[in-house]
Order: sequence, then structure tokens, then C-alpha cells
Amino acid sequence: MPAKSKIGRIAKKGVIILRKIKKLSLAILTVILSLIVADFLLGVAAFVSPRVNEVLSVVPRHVPDKRLKHRPNPAYPDHDENGFRNPKVPETAQVVALGDSQTYGNGAKAEQAWPKVLEKLSGRTVYNMAFGGYGPVQSLMLWDQAVALKPEIIIEGLYSGNDLYDSYQMIHLSGNMPELMPDEESVMETISQAEKSAPVGQRLSKAGRSEKKISAFKKFRKSIKPWFTEHSNLYGLYWRAKYELSHIGEKDDEDRWQSAKASADKHPEKTQAFSSKLSRTVFKSAYRLTALNLDDPTIREGQRIILEVIRRMDQLASRDGIRFIVLLIPTKELVFSEQAKGITASSYQALVENERQFWKEVKLYLDEHSIEYMDSLQSLQAQLETNSQPYRVTGDGHPREHGYRAIAHAIHSYLALDPQQELK
Repeated sequence: MPAKSKIGRIAKKGVIILRKIKKLSLAILTVILSLIVADFLLGVAAFVSPRVNEVLSVVPRHVPDKRLKHRPNPAYPDHDENGFRNPKVPETAQVVALGDSQTYGNGAKAEQAWPKVLEKLSGRTVYNMAFGGYGPVQSLMLWDQAVALKPEIIIEGLYSGNDLYDSYQMIHLSGNMPELMPDEESVMETISQAEKSAPVGQRLSKAGRSEKKISAFKKFRKSIKPWFTEHSNLYGLYWRAKYELSHIGEKDDEDRWQSAKASADKHPEKTQAFSSKLSRTVFKSAYRLTALNLDDPTIREGQRIILEVIRRMDQLASRDGIRFIVLLIPTKELVFSEQAKGITASSYQALVENERQFWKEVKLYLDEHSIEYMDSLQSLQAQLETNSQPYRVTGDGHPREHGYRAIAHAIHSYLALDPQQELK
């Protein structure tokens, strides 16, 4: 083959490739310019219209707080002017609900959280003062704000999944309410040694972290997210659309289950996939065991703090003439424990054993101090026997709307009883 012909064909291919690169570059440039124009126009619309500006604003769910660590953001959708998850702040409320994300209603619409379902069932005004990451210590800090609503009843949602660690962290690691620190030097020394050798916060992070490596693209996306959050109106539109879609309602479809199951099966000692004729879900037993391991002195200390805080809240309620009720909220793993007896993973078995012991000791303490309580376990377990499952198929430990409804029905039935009866 003549050298000139070969060179000519190579040159021709090169020209074609250059033309394709040029077209692709032009297309990319057109898209970039279109996005810039669109972002600019959205910015103009936001400047002209406060409503558009509200829609495009990326609003964090919480803001920093020196005492509480963080406080719910009043600007966040579904939050009232105090920052809590209610349509508005009433002058008075017959019932105030305190607690963490299990009471706030993570994973469900505001009206599907158990406080608002209870409001519909009972006809009483129920004000939700719970928030994710909170625990009994924050509830005690918020007590005066709750009492300002002149409630007849205050309900403290006590969740066994992480309230022990959260309470320990608030007192020992965040330096709040030093009067709740233990008096015995030996106890302090034991806790100090445990924290130095293996900080429970690090162990929780490790137990809950996926083994899958984060891709370079995801790391890059995470690094540039703050810039887009602050400067991009298009990102604000994306955030709003994502928020609205997340509150339409999540269906536990087959694809989601298969993905969750495949991920769990890779690490059966840490996570377990369970399925039966009526229900299926994933347990994150290693993670929850870390926060509920009663052999860990820091977790035991968290339990001591919880009980002391609850005793103080009960005393304050008695002083103010308020009926105080502790709502016992179990982990998903305990709710499924009767159905999932076939799971032999040591982390799951240990979790269930520790949680049963925890609730046994809590109930004994509450009985000894004549503190009123109700257990939502039976109601959630009964929900498992229906086609409306109380939890998602993923490892998320929060109830879905059916689970929150089961809790609300249990409380409503409890409150309908004669309070003078033996209720425990």
C-alpha cells in the first residue's frame, strides 16, 4: 500500500475525530451556557419573588446550639416558628411529645408522625417537640419550654436504639449538666479508661459504616456540594424537588429489597436480611448492639443518666400538676425478635438479649419510683401480622407511616383507660 494513501486515510480519520470533538465540545458548551442562563434567571425570579426565593433556598434541618448541640431550624419545611415539627405554635397544648427522631417522625410526613396521628385519634392538641439526635437529656433541657404550653400530659419517647449513647455523650463528652455526673471516683475512672481504649463514638461509626469504598467521584461531589448549596439556584431547585419527592411516600418495591438484601448478605455478622410471608427487612444488629451493649461501662452510664433524668422530669411534672408518661420505643430488631428466631448471628442475638435486659431494668426502676409508662412493643409486633408493615425493607430503624400509626393507636388506647387502673 502506498505510503501517501495510508497517510491520507489517517489524516481523514483525524479530521473526522476532530469534527466529532468539536461537535461534542459545542454541545457541552451549549449545555453549560444554558445552565448558567437558567441559574441566572432563577436568581432573578428569587430576587423579585420572596416565594420563589423560599422554594430555591437550601435549608438545613437544624442549626447549632451551645446547650442542645443542635436545634431544629424554624426555616425548614414543616417546622414552626420554634423550629419544631408542627404547623404552628399553639397558645396551649393538651399533650406535649418529647423525644428523638422516632417521635419527630423521620422517614414519614409530619402528619404521619405518631404525635400528629395521636392528635387526630384523640381530638387533643398534641405538640411535637422531638428532634433527631435528641434524648432524655435534651428533653429535660426543654422542659420549661414544654410546660409553657400548659399541657395536661407530657410524653417522653424513650428509644432503646441510641438514647443510652446520646445521654452519655451529652453529659460526659459535651459537658452539659455537670450535676448529672456520677459521684463515685471509681465509676469515673472505669468510664475514662473505656473511652481512652475504644471510644464508643468511633465504634458506632465503624459498626454503621458500609464496607464499600467511596468512589473518587462521590468524594469530589461531596467536596463541591457546599459551594453549590450556597451559590447555585439550580441546586436549590434540585434540593426542593428531592425534598418534596421524599415526602410523597416511599414504596418498598422489589428492587429496593433485593439491593438491601444483597448488601446485607455481604456482611452477615453485621447486617442480616430477614423475610417471611408477611414481612421482610434488614437488621443492622452490630451497629445497634454497640449503642446498647450493657457490658460497656459508657453505655451503662448512659442508662444511669437516662433513669435519673426521667426521675427528675417526673418530679417536675408532679410539681406542676402534669401527667408524665414514658413511652417505651423498641428497636426494629426487638420488634421482629419472635419472627426472626432463626437468625443465629451473634450480634443479633446479643442485641436482643441486651435490649430485653435493658427494658426489664427500666421497667423495674419506673415501677419502684411510681413513674407511669407504656410499652409500644406489643402494638408494633401486632402490626407485623398485617400487610401494612411497620418498617421499611432497608436497614433504616425508623418506623414507616404504618409503624407510627401503630404507636399512636397504642398511646390512644392507653390514655382512654382509667388512669387510676393498674396500667403496667
